[in-house]
Amino acid sequence: MKVLVIGDSYGLPRYAKNSFNVELDYAGTYPEQLRRMLSANFTEDVCLVNRCRHANTSLSLIKGEANEIEFLRPNYTILQLGLVDLWPAEGRKIWPLYSEQYGRDPWVTPDEYKNNLQLFLNFAKSRGSKVIVINNPPVEKVHLLKHAGLEKKIVLYNNLLTRLMLGKSVNLLDWYDRIKSLDGKCIFGSDGIHPTREAANLLARLLLQQISLFEDGVVNG
Repeated sequence: MKVLVIGDSYGLPRYAKNSFNVELDYAGTYPEQLRRMLSANFTEDVCLVNRCRHANTSLSLIKGEANEIEFLRPNYTILQLGLVDLWPAEGRKIWPLYSEQYGRDPWVTPDEYKNNLQLFLNFAKSRGSKVIVINNPPVEKVHLLKHAGLEKKIVLYNNLLTRLMLGKSVNLLDWYDRIKSLDGKCIFGSDGIHPTREAANLLARLLLQQISLFEDGVVNG
């Protein structure tokens, strides 16, 4: 089984805020936890490629990630992108990955976000990959107070995902509502955005469930 994960820093290890202490090691990230779960639950060998990158946006889907699909020919592709696309420019401490995003706020507009996802979904499906799209998570209240309209923007971008032409072999994982239902307990790391090990474990288990349903032929053929 070959799995390709394309995401942002949400799927990477990190230091605690304002510290050089490791808050989440690689073993605790949701892609690595998912890989171990898949290996434990399926008899076949599992190859999981983690293409999560800092400051990654959906623009990467039409700027080179198609090459990863062609090279790996994954059975499953997991897409987790959007928070970086929509995040307000004020207070950003990192440069965008692509020069055409310099000076833009947000780096990817709602229409561009929807189009980037749709184009990539169509391509991935044409290469025989089943796709799981993870919608954008909420963030802690401190960020909502700092950036007026941020929560509405997260909801807007998530609503765009529900309007994608998903079709056969694509499923949307509602991570936003799942986190909301937990009322923030053991969800956010020290920066109020990225997941704790426990939250990453929950996300990995939900992804395992989705893949198992695909394998059993229960969802989207």
